[in-house]
Amino acid sequence: MVIRVSKPEINLREKLSQLELPVGPYGSSLMRSDDKMEAAKIVGVGRKNMIRNGNFIVNQKGTTTFSNVSSGRIFDGYYLHDSSNGSISATITQATPYPPECSQYLEIACTGTDNNLTSTQYVSLSCSIEGYHFQQAMWGTRHAKDLTLSFYHKHTRPGVYSGCFRDAGGSDYNYIFEYTQEQADTWELAEIQVIGPTLNAWPTDNGKALNLNWSLADESHVSDNINKWFAGAYYHGSTRQINFMTSTDNRFRITAIQLEVGKGKTPFDDIGYEAMLAWCQRYYQQIVGHSDMVCVGPGRCNGTTNVPFSVPLSVPLRASPTINSCNFAAFTATNQANISNHTPAVTKWDATNNVLTLQVSGLSGMTNARAANMFLNSSHTLSMSAEL
Repeated sequence: MVIRVSKPEINLREKLSQLELPVGPYGSSLMRSDDKMEAAKIVGVGRKNMIRNGNFIVNQKGTTTFSNVSSGRIFDGYYLHDSSNGSISATITQATPYPPECSQYLEIACTGTDNNLTSTQYVSLSCSIEGYHFQQAMWGTRHAKDLTLSFYHKHTRPGVYSGCFRDAGGSDYNYIFEYTQEQADTWELAEIQVIGPTLNAWPTDNGKALNLNWSLADESHVSDNINKWFAGAYYHGSTRQINFMTSTDNRFRITAIQLEVGKGKTPFDDIGYEAMLAWCQRYYQQIVGHSDMVCVGPGRCNGTTNVPFSVPLSVPLRASPTINSCNFAAFTATNQANISNHTPAVTKWDATNNVLTLQVSGLSGMTNARAANMFLNSSHTLSMSAEL
């Protein structure tokens, strides 16, 4: 008895050509993954960027340019410091053609020079990362993960630029990095690998876990310890960096800032304007007044001089906020009381509640337990800052 077995013909040349198709290291890793969890980590699903407002699309204060900045918070998520004898300005710019991956960028301009900084003077741009967003890095444990910092830069002056990661626990744990502007006024990509430390304490709550700093000019808070963690006094950058403050022609431009788990940059994590706005409002919110027409919130008279009132929030604030000084007008059914240059006290804040309770004191003519509405007066703006 003869049994015949037949198989379809195979084109051996075609099969061999398929074996030559490049897969790449990440493709190979994906094919070797054992389960969906491992595959998801390789692909990088979910929100990955730990840097808030890395594309500069949120600007709650509405000011497009901060001139003659000495030190303070500029656009959402960023702090600019200048203790030199020169001066700088900061602007959010949208240009055509757009920078890579983003449509807007931050531009810092030198508006006054300083060629000889003293030991206490420096110029820097910085942002901070909250512990809840940073806990995925698992730093300070044996599972500490390496991170990748990436951003696009377009600086006027070619040369070496630098920055530093620093812990927020007070132990001055530093990691200095460098990058180079090869060609003037050209968008170039910086990609920096950060080794995940197994030592030190890195908060995983609503406190500051990590500070990221770009050094524009510094003569004292610099070191040649590059791409490694070391303890000591706090540092801002490298000994090889340029001095940005040498010419009023100098411009420092940056966008698409991203800090993510893993080795190697992935596309910028554009979570959309609405999600980014909500993220930024966790740290700062404001109510813009107009004459005495804008009601801040309803309240109730507490005695004859105090009015606690509720302020509706877009999202819960990260922490009990700092409130600025404003002019207020309190209205009851029968009375109005005004107060100028007053800073309300925070009487009730909750981490999961989008209502904040403030109290204005020092009023006159109020009636205890009577309903009242608190208004902003003289077109003032009430700001509530829970920045890191």
